[in-house]
Amino acid sequence: MRSISPIAGVVAAVLLMPVFGFAQVGQGTVQGKVLDRDGKPLQGAVLRMENTGTHQIDETKTNKNGGYSLSGLFQGKYKVTLIVDGHAVMVRGDVVGDDLFVNALQDLAVNFDMRKAPSTPPPDVAPVRAANKGKSGADKTADAEMRAAFNNGMTAMKAQNYDEAIKQFQLAAQKDPTQSAVFGNLGLALLRTKKYNDAVDALRKSLALNPADAGVHASLSLALGEDGKTDEAQQEAQEVAKLDPSLAGPGYYNLGAMFLDRGKPKEALQLFKKAIELDPKNALAYYQIGIANFGSPDTAPDAITALEKYLQLEPNGANANTAKQLIEAAKAAAPKK
Repeated sequence: MRSISPIAGVVAAVLLMPVFGFAQVGQGTVQGKVLDRDGKPLQGAVLRMENTGTHQIDETKTNKNGGYSLSGLFQGKYKVTLIVDGHAVMVRGDVVGDDLFVNALQDLAVNFDMRKAPSTPPPDVAPVRAANKGKSGADKTADAEMRAAFNNGMTAMKAQNYDEAIKQFQLAAQKDPTQSAVFGNLGLALLRTKKYNDAVDALRKSLALNPADAGVHASLSLALGEDGKTDEAQQEAQEVAKLDPSLAGPGYYNLGAMFLDRGKPKEALQLFKKAIELDPKNALAYYQIGIANFGSPDTAPDAITALEKYLQLEPNGANANTAKQLIEAAKAAAPKK
């Protein structure tokens, strides 16, 4: 079986095309508004944020417009309690179906309307106090040093200084080994420096603290794949699909691009197809399907169909000119009817 003559430089450029990354960013924001029993903005109400994985507590109060915002929260699952005059009134995030997840991709909106408060209020919480109150001086110092190291690590990540990021996240982990976001970002930095085995270890530690973090599962999937553990990588991709379908498409795409780069087009095709099932507008998945089918006259028609679909979705995309060249080459080599 003869192969299609490649266009000079095209195939190599495609195989080296970067794939999506999963940033396990660790600081997010919760914001919202509180209305009193008359439907008016309530000033001075306390909002208590509790990370259900680490039980870290942070608090803030509503302003004159009933609004509030609290930043710098570590990524994870949270419970938010509305406290008025020292008593708990309403709780969000404590029952199935009302899960609250903080991440840095978007602000989490948590609103309270006391007109909808339950007739039986939730149990009162411990006396209102800031997260650090009651801690020893050594604990306060360690907490401050952990947050400083974490922030330094995030700054280094944004600057793509991954070696420095690794150093800072490792320091943060030493100060407080209970923060899943620290290990998640450490794993991502290790992944970016191709220290795949170490990345897998760090990401697994993050998931031990917060097993429901789809972003970390996605990063772990990629790290396992790069480490040659393809079956485990696909298992993690399936876990992402269960936890957060919006991340599953890019997750399957990542694995597919990795398999394609390693010369395994059949495995890659299956993963790209899964990505498209979850997101029919994933133009890059169609593009990569075209690449995976490019090379044999028997699969040339499939390559043409996929590349034409890519052009429909991204007519002016970065790969548009390459797609057009590949289509012409595939048409020239396709079996004549």
